[in-house]
Amino acid sequence: MSIDRRSGCPINLSLEVFGDRWSLIILRDMIFGGKRHFRELLNSSLEGIASNILADRLKRLMELGLLT
Repeated sequence: MSIDRRSGCPINLSLEVFGDRWSLIILRDMIFGGKRHFRELLNSSLEGIASNILADRLKRLMELGLLT
């Protein structure tokens, strides 16, 4: 997956990847909450992420190489 970059600025690229609220919440829950599975992320989300948004963000993070 490629990101439609608005500029060559590394800070801007970081915001395009991590600036999404849900992506940051998912990464937080995985890194600091020890969540590793879809169902864990879905059921323990205090923010109430919808399953379709969770699936979309996980797919995007995997395509970008941030998750395996």
